[in-house]
Amino acid sequence: MSMRRLGGIALIILACTMLVFSMLGNAQVLDVLKLDENNSYILNLQTGSKQTYAEFLGSKQLEGDKLEFNIYVSKTGNPILDGYVLELRTTLDNPEWKFGDTIYHGASVLVWKGKAEHDALVPKIILSGNVPAPIQIIREPGFEAYKEITGIGEKPVEVVLTVGTTRDGTTLDTFIQTLAPSMKFFATNERIQDAKGTVEKNLGEAQGKIGKTNLEEDIRRLAEEGHPGWASRLSEHYKELSGMVESPPLTLYIILALLLGLILGAAFIYLYVSKGGGKGVDVGQISTELNDTSGRLEEKSSAINALSTKFARSEDEEKRSLARELIKIRASLTEISNELRTIADKVKR
Repeated sequence: MSMRRLGGIALIILACTMLVFSMLGNAQVLDVLKLDENNSYILNLQTGSKQTYAEFLGSKQLEGDKLEFNIYVSKTGNPILDGYVLELRTTLDNPEWKFGDTIYHGASVLVWKGKAEHDALVPKIILSGNVPAPIQIIREPGFEAYKEITGIGEKPVEVVLTVGTTRDGTTLDTFIQTLAPSMKFFATNERIQDAKGTVEKNLGEAQGKIGKTNLEEDIRRLAEEGHPGWASRLSEHYKELSGMVESPPLTLYIILALLLGLILGAAFIYLYVSKGGGKGVDVGQISTELNDTSGRLEEKSSAINALSTKFARSEDEEKRSLARELIKIRASLTEISNELRTIADKVKR
């Protein structure tokens, strides 16, 4: 037999071997169980409420409440290897599992072992346990290296069913299939919800006055990532500050007061001189001062113009309205300034 023919036979054998291994590999990853969402349900033994599996997903449950999960599972019809087992795992407090007639206690247990159980119908899985305290691992900005920092917040709670194989009979050695969708909800309490409600209310009021800011987002993140108490307190202060920022700035009041003083002073001088009360007074000096007053009015008018321009660009309707009023004031000041110059000319004559 020629070497070429031997090489061809070897390639054929290798290809067949790879095909067999490929088929075996594909058989191992086929789903063998499926979760029956339509019939599965959860009871809150504290309140007596009942929710479907789909309704309960992502929900918020109060700390300490006792829950009972009634989970239905069926076979898909795909081949089930004798070594397959089903892991039941949860992060509920005080978990108790019932699989068939057997009761288990523990966060993780292995059931559905051996050919006899594989051939039979999969019994309903019942899990009871308490919603844990809403303590979660948090990330502190700048201190990400510390992994075990905890805070108060909505803690994720899981109920996960996984098909796999085991060597020691207590833990999974390989993972074949996680039944989907895995149950995940959040542990919370009334104080956390009240604090978050306060935060959102205060931030909403502040945003209505000064718009959205980075500080608003930081306060919201503080509430979501483990510090609802501090977030609630800071949101109160933030709301108060937003009210102060919303009011016309102190600079505006000072400018208006100075303008009023300048106008009244100039008017008094004119009346005093025009009525003859200014005999012996240096009229030229008075005229010069009136011109100076007119110049200062123009300077303050420019400052008001800068403020009105700033307010006119605001997204807040009240500030834009204030800008329009400031423009009117500036126009009036221009007229007054011109009149003062006219008065100065008359006094000089």
